[in-house]
Amino acid sequence: MTDKHTPPFSKTFVLKTTSRHIRRSVDISIRKSYDRMSDFPGDSAKKQEIFETLDVLHKMRKLMDDFQEHNKHLFKDN
Repeated sequence: MTDKHTPPFSKTFVLKTTSRHIRRSVDISIRKSYDRMSDFPGDSAKKQEIFETLDVLHKMRKLMDDFQEHNKHLFKDN
């Protein structure tokens, strides 16, 4: 007889956790990219690249927010 314990599984838990990790990673990238601006005081090309990167990161954040808003049923506990 096997007394094997199988942990519970919850789609909601997995999606909430994944979403939180993605959001945290994007936020870290936004903060670190913004902080790099001071490393290139005279380099307008590099600053332009940083601004473009920040733009994409903010769009990624918005996509995540919109996805979660339009799929609330996936993030609710049943």
